[in-house]
Amino acid sequence: MLYVGIDVASDKHDFNIISSSGKQFKKRSITVSNDQQGYKKLHESIKEFCGACNDNQVRIGLESTGFYHLNLVFYLLKLNYSVTIINPLLTNMYKKSKKVHTPKTDNLDSLAICNYLKDNESDFKPYTLKSYHTESLKSLSRERFKVVEELRQAKITYHRILAQLFPEFLTLFSNIYQGTALNIIEKYPSPSKLSKAHVNTIKGLIHGKCKTTAESVILAAKNSIGNDSPYLSFSLEQAIKTLKFLDEKNKSYIQMINKYIELLDTKITSIKGVGFITAGIILGEIGDITRFKNAEHLISYAGLDIEVYESGKFKATSHRISKKGSKYLRYALWQVAKVCWKFDSMFKAYYHKKKSEGKHFYVILGHIEKKLVRVIYSVLKNNKEYTPQN
Repeated sequence: MLYVGIDVASDKHDFNIISSSGKQFKKRSITVSNDQQGYKKLHESIKEFCGACNDNQVRIGLESTGFYHLNLVFYLLKLNYSVTIINPLLTNMYKKSKKVHTPKTDNLDSLAICNYLKDNESDFKPYTLKSYHTESLKSLSRERFKVVEELRQAKITYHRILAQLFPEFLTLFSNIYQGTALNIIEKYPSPSKLSKAHVNTIKGLIHGKCKTTAESVILAAKNSIGNDSPYLSFSLEQAIKTLKFLDEKNKSYIQMINKYIELLDTKITSIKGVGFITAGIILGEIGDITRFKNAEHLISYAGLDIEVYESGKFKATSHRISKKGSKYLRYALWQVAKVCWKFDSMFKAYYHKKKSEGKHFYVILGHIEKKLVRVIYSVLKNNKEYTPQN
């Protein structure tokens, strides 16, 4: 077995190669550029050492460094190498276990990764293309999370401007952020302009099951008490552009997330309440399910474990969840928990059991979240669809 340790940086990478007998490819690490030519040099060096040692079994280790390692990992996976991504804390602890005061150089770092791979051979967990897709899903879901927050803020701004410019408009439609309402106010961004519009033109902008008539919209514009100023009208136009841009951006993210969910062929969507969006967050945040020894570890990772505080004779009587894990995963689980108990027989029975114990609604949802994590762990671990157990 040959072990390749790569110290990753933004513009170059340093690597060492050793055999299971401790033989080293070169006395010092080799530096390659972070481009196609550098990647090829790495591949050729590995093949050269494979030939010299008459051993084609290769394991490659890289430390997780933000995103700088991902392109190299994808390149190595396409060449069918066994690659693992190591937490830098583990390699740092490993180096300290060998020698307390260890100088830090790229040469020693890459060699330490080699020795870590060699000494922890049984713990080797290969990174796969599925892992790469899951990593992409994690980034997409987190980016969309930010877009949704921007969209929320844009809606607040849009509503605030309308409330000053044309307050009556807010009561005419059930949804002022899309559809008929947005079509009308985009074309006529002030009460004065809307009051002069032709009835048939407004009728042409009304779609779907809208109860508001063109006549009532024009009448409201004529009798508006709003501050019909050019500044507010201009601000409304800009707010609408921002709103529509972010809405389209959100839809694009949803489409891309859906593609990755289909690519991963996940079984967790068989759980009632888990849609493409929540599945994307859950899969992206969990990553490789084999990272977790059991469901309790996954509960802890989600920050749903209970914080216990004891000191001397004092023992806390009220306990809260730690919230030390992934806030994105916790958010997705909360969204699913609010729905799944209504449509799934097992979760419904569990909900009523906790309710009969006098638990508060939100406390019950917290219990459902934990039960949900155990179900998700089982589905991902066994790669089988969920079936309710009454």
